[in-house]
Amino acid sequence: MKTNKLFLLWGAILIAIVTPLLCAGYLSYQRNHFTCDAHAIIVDEDAIMDIITNYSFDGGSGSYESSGKYIKGTQPALSTSNNVSFNYWYENGKMIMVSNDTNELPKRTEPLLDQMPDFYHLRDRGISIDIVRANAASYYFVYGHTPVFYCTKSRND
Repeated sequence: MKTNKLFLLWGAILIAIVTPLLCAGYLSYQRNHFTCDAHAIIVDEDAIMDIITNYSFDGGSGSYESSGKYIKGTQPALSTSNNVSFNYWYENGKMIMVSNDTNELPKRTEPLLDQMPDFYHLRDRGISIDIVRANAASYYFVYGHTPVFYCTKSRND
């Protein structure tokens, strides 16, 4: 009888120790392994950029893919796309992303496209962003205390 009580006591202690560790590991994995999609419409005085983006995060390396169209005034729509591979890590609760390479189209300069952070245009440029979980299936990307866009999880990890 004493052996059973001792076994149950040590079993309960072991469960009390292991459960929080498993939960912390699961949350850390979820924070570093996810993919999400966003649709953004950026409006300037006489131009509109309508893009669909995909961010993928996989344990310190990630990718950004976008495609859409750029419309300036009454001119025909100009197709846009960009692929950026990057490395990321967390510092003081914020995600730091540094681009490895980019492949942006169109290659010519457009005023609205120039307003995008260097991270999306140039190699070895960084951006600090807060990624805040909105719910089980989505995130807010926050830049300078302002939500930039809402990103919906596209893959269960």
